This record gives sequence, structure tokens and C-alpha cells, in this order.
Amino acid sequence: MKTRPLGIVSLIILIMTALWLALLISSIVSAGPVETFEQVLANAARLDGVFYLTYANATLFTVGATILLAGLYVYCKPIAPEWSVIGVVFVPVYCVLNLFSYLSQITVVPRLLEYQQTAEYQAVSTMLLRQMIQAWPGSAVWVSNNLAYAILGIPSIIFGMALCKRSKTMRLAGVLLVLNGIACIVGMVGVVLGNTLIGMGSAVGGGLFFLALFPLSWAFLRNGA
Repeated sequence: MKTRPLGIVSLIILIMTALWLALLISSIVSAGPVETFEQVLANAARLDGVFYLTYANATLFTVGATILLAGLYVYCKPIAPEWSVIGVVFVPVYCVLNLFSYLSQITVVPRLLEYQQTAEYQAVSTMLLRQMIQAWPGSAVWVSNNLAYAILGIPSIIFGMALCKRSKTMRLAGVLLVLNGIACIVGMVGVVLGNTLIGMGSAVGGGLFFLALFPLSWAFLRNGA
């Protein structure tokens, strides 16, 4: 198969991930220490350009990652046909959960913040915001986001193991994808157990996925050429 399109998609996702990290660092620096819900709420209530750009980029990243995983399914199917089919089944579930998690931040959350300014709806909107703000640990959307990446961990492990049977560069990408999948699943276990340290697995997995994009894009673009 032609791998150049997969290389281009991998490279685009790599750029999106780098932008996400830059926006995240910028947001953390500007927000300062955020430990209570009131601080998280005050930070979200600003609804500045960085907030919208962060979640718009995250939404596009989700679409791009879904396209990439669909491409990996096609690429890995000749190597591991049965396992590849099992892996790709989880991709739409990841996509739906993550699109809900990120799009809700720039559609539902701003409306709830508007309602919060009205005394009549203040109590209800505050309660809903506790469940809808993705940055607040323990919210329904935060759990949904972590669950999405845990589900993504399954095809990541399957496709990563298949890539380990290819060239050295692909093997490196495959190992990183497998580690990413394991880390994301462990992170969800931490969420269920209420263990903050173990729950950091999803963040570690995100870093491993970012690193995997380097050899992945390079190998696909080189093979495509």
C-alpha cells in the first residue's frame, strides 16, 4: 500500500500534539496554581483564545488520530489480520468519547457559564459544571476523556506489536505505541482506584504517543517516497 498519506497524517498529528503541549504549558503558566474547583472554574470562565484554540486543536487531533489508526489497520492487516480487526473495532468508540470530551468544552461549558450568572440557575449550573469541565479531576468528562485513551490503548498495543515485525524504525514506533497503550490503560485503572499517581498513566501515554509519531512519520514518508 501507499504509505505516504499515512506519513503526512502522522506528521500533521505530530504538529498538533506539539501545539497542544505549547498551549497546555501556556495555560498552566497563566493560570498559576489550580487546586480547587473554584480555581478551575475561574480559569475556565475566562474563555479566552487559548481556551478555544486548545480544545479546537484537541478536537482536530482526535479526528486525525482516528484517521491514522484506520490507516494503521489497513497497513497492519496483512501482518496480523485477526488482531487488526479486533483493534480497529475500538477506534470509533475512542473517537466518539474524545469528541464529546473536547467539543463539550467549547459548546456546553460556555452556555453553563452564562447560566451561572443568573441567580435562578446558579446552583444547577455549578453542579453541572463540576461534571462538564474536563480540567477538573473527577468530573464526568474527565473520566470520559481518560476512558477514551484507555480504549485507544487496545488498538495501540495491537498495531504496535504488528509494527514490531517491520523495519527498525517501525519497530521503535511499535514499541512506543505498545508502551503508550499500556500506560493509558494503567491510567484508567488509577482513575477507578482513585490513585492520583497511577492515574498519571494517561499523561505518560500521551507523551509516548507523541514520541512514537517521530519514527512513524519518518518511516511512512520514507517508504512512500
